[in-house]
Amino acid sequence: MSRASLSPWRERGATVCTALARPLVGLGVWVGHVTSWLVLLVMVMVLTTVTLNALGINEIVRWNDKIVLFGNALTINSVTELQWHLFGILTLFGGTYALHYDTHVRVDLVYQNLSPQGRAWVDILGHLILLIPFCLLVAWLTQHFVSMSYVSGEKSNYGGLTDRYLIKAMLPIGLAFLALGALGQIFDKLAIIFDPRRGDAKEPSEETAHG
Repeated sequence: MSRASLSPWRERGATVCTALARPLVGLGVWVGHVTSWLVLLVMVMVLTTVTLNALGINEIVRWNDKIVLFGNALTINSVTELQWHLFGILTLFGGTYALHYDTHVRVDLVYQNLSPQGRAWVDILGHLILLIPFCLLVAWLTQHFVSMSYVSGEKSNYGGLTDRYLIKAMLPIGLAFLALGALGQIFDKLAIIFDPRRGDAKEPSEETAHG
């Protein structure tokens, strides 16, 4: 379809959808880039845990005033729990990045054989009917989960991390980011439906994120 044959209203619709998608997709990609550095921290935590176990050291350092997450001391249990939680945060926020770059797992028989417009419709319906409602529902339900952790002052029973509500809060926050990313994907796919030429690009979401 040549540019001259595209209706003005479709051209405007594609432009508006792209403009709406860009900040949402860009935010998800940026968060993915930032959280990717957590891989290095996880590696450091694992190496630290192994080293401390080999040396038979439990308490690394102690101080007087309480510090968020660590309380009054940094122990091997603190380091061990931190690596678990960092990996969880990496997975939660990395999901938005995977969604935008289409590197998440797909199990289907027909998607790859559809036209770009057909794939766009599948993505839009999937996000509207399944992904966004799931993210918002779980994010809403876990508010009580986080609130109870905060009120009870939940912390590790084994001398590990304190303030566990901060870790648990990553679940609704991560799902909210994923829902926003899915909304950006919907606008991105609508731009392809308005202007089929945009579907010729191999990675429309990447173009939107960096455009």
